[in-house]
Amino acid sequence: IASSNTPIHVDDGFNENESVSKRQKSTISKVWDEKINLECENKDELKAQCNHYKSIFSAKSSSGTSHLRCHLNSCLKNIDKDITQYTITTQPSLGGDSSIKTYKFDADECRRVVSTFLVCGKHSFKTVKEPRFRYMISVDSPNFKNISRQKTTRDVLMYYAK
Repeated sequence: IASSNTPIHVDDGFNENESVSKRQKSTISKVWDEKINLECENKDELKAQCNHYKSIFSAKSSSGTSHLRCHLNSCLKNIDKDITQYTITTQPSLGGDSSIKTYKFDADECRRVVSTFLVCGKHSFKTVKEPRFRYMISVDSPNFKNISRQKTTRDVLMYYAK
C-alpha cells in the first residue's frame, strides 16, 4: 500500500516543462487600425509605422499604446480622410454646361495660388494683410487660414526662387 503523501505519476502525454505556444491576442485598441507592424532583425524588438506620416514607433506590448494614441490624435487632426470633408462644386465646361464635382481643400495649393497671384500680378506682399483681400479669400475658401506677409514671402521664395 502506497502512502497518501507520495505522488502517483500518470502519463497523459502532457509535459509540464514544454513551452505552450501562446495564441495571438486580438488587438483591442483602435490605434492598431492606423499602424502597420514592421519586421525587425531582432525578434524581441517590435516596431509599428504610422499609415499617414510614416513615423516609426515601438509596438511591444510592454510599451502600451499611449504613445501611439497621442501621435494618432495629433496625426488625424491634420488629415481629412472622411468623405464628409469633400466639398461639392460646379465646374463649367467648354460646351457651356456645368458639371458637379467634388474637391478636397488643400491649404498648400491655396498658398501656392496666392504666391502666383502676388508674383504674376506684381502685387506687394502687404496685399495679404489688406482687409478686402482677406475677405475675398474667406469667401472663396472658408477653410483657408489667413497667412502673414512673412509666410507669403517664404512661399514665394520657395516656389519661384529655384
